[in-house]
Amino acid sequence: MKIKTTGVILVNRNVEKVFDFFSNPSNDKLWRTEINKSILDGQLQLGVSISEYSYLSKKVPNNLIELKCIEFNKNKIAIFETLNNAQFYLKSVRQVRAISNKTTEIIYMLTFDSNLVKHAFGFTIPKFIISYKAKSDIKKYLQLLKTKIENDC
Repeated sequence: MKIKTTGVILVNRNVEKVFDFFSNPSNDKLWRTEINKSILDGQLQLGVSISEYSYLSKKVPNNLIELKCIEFNKNKIAIFETLNNAQFYLKSVRQVRAISNKTTEIIYMLTFDSNLVKHAFGFTIPKFIISYKAKSDIKKYLQLLKTKIENDC
């Protein structure tokens, strides 16, 4: 069963700076609290592979998910998705839109297999609870992302 969640936030920076930071999984550890590290196998572009290591729980402290960039349009969108043989499905859509020269809208969409949560905790959690937590986490992540970009970029 797949869980889908979306978050939107405005950032007071130009679209190029926002996209450069937000689209690059190497920066995820700076705004997604569960990420230990993300390693790209080359330059950020269509087809690049990403090894994402994340803390899911004490039971799974360094989970590896391998992703591939399946769509990349500079200053617009970057989409990362697990490979067909992955144990758990995950898709991350990172989209930006210029509102003005100094304001950018971020749209972050995440789809993932609810069995990933079962893997982390060892038991099934109802879908509505996973969805609620995912939506809450996305809000927190986007607030961290906004603060990071506005203060450091």
